[in-house]
Amino acid sequence: MKESIVIVYERPELNDPIFIEGLPGIGLVGKLAADHLIKELGAKKFADLYSPHFLHQVLVKKDSTVDLMKNEFYYWKSPDEEHRDLIIITGDTQVPPTDSYGHFEVVGKMLDFVEQFGAREIITMGGFQVPELQGEPKVLGSVTHLELKEKYKDFPIFFREDEGGAIVGAAGLLLGIGKLRGMKGICLLGESLGYVVDAKAAKAVLSVVAQILGLEIDMSDLDERAKETEEILKKVQEMQKAMFEQQMPQPSTEEEDRGYL
Repeated sequence: MKESIVIVYERPELNDPIFIEGLPGIGLVGKLAADHLIKELGAKKFADLYSPHFLHQVLVKKDSTVDLMKNEFYYWKSPDEEHRDLIIITGDTQVPPTDSYGHFEVVGKMLDFVEQFGAREIITMGGFQVPELQGEPKVLGSVTHLELKEKYKDFPIFFREDEGGAIVGAAGLLLGIGKLRGMKGICLLGESLGYVVDAKAAKAVLSVVAQILGLEIDMSDLDERAKETEEILKKVQEMQKAMFEQQMPQPSTEEEDRGYL
């Protein structure tokens, strides 16, 4: 395999589909959101993307067989005319951060594929690492065109204004390369500490996506995982606080004696 390939199992007829990306990244936010969306909608897998740019390993399954790492395309056909059809991509992995060419090649293959089904609009999902969380995780947005910022101004999105800030991986490149192809899109990133599987941030992002799509998505499974995330974060924060207190310099005996003079 010299370049990425897409193996197609079905070619559905789709109505003006929106392409939604949720691949592994910070806090697994995008993947959790995409997997939950696929499950709740009952979306159907119709293609796999394999790439020599993915990590050189296979994944061992519960039945002892192995599979190459891959990205998976799912589709969902709306049962009514009020909603557009969807193409959703999730998967085991992304291209390693150091392989810039690989990222461009894989994302190009993704866009080549979804364009065959008429996709002209993109929503990408992921995590945005922050040093600490203040209350509920915010959803940060970036768009390909200013008109989209206006279109989504009434949604609970905090549009990024950190000029020069980056969006690494598929979540960013799909919009950047897609824009060159005349596609429009928005990237939605949930605030996350980044070092745990962050279902709370995933729920925040998916809630906004559901509003944009005009869909009602049952979030109960994510709620349960979010509670687990919150408990883990509390423990981590307690450990950090204890370590910080241990590292604080202690007053010397001489200083303590002077304090009583």
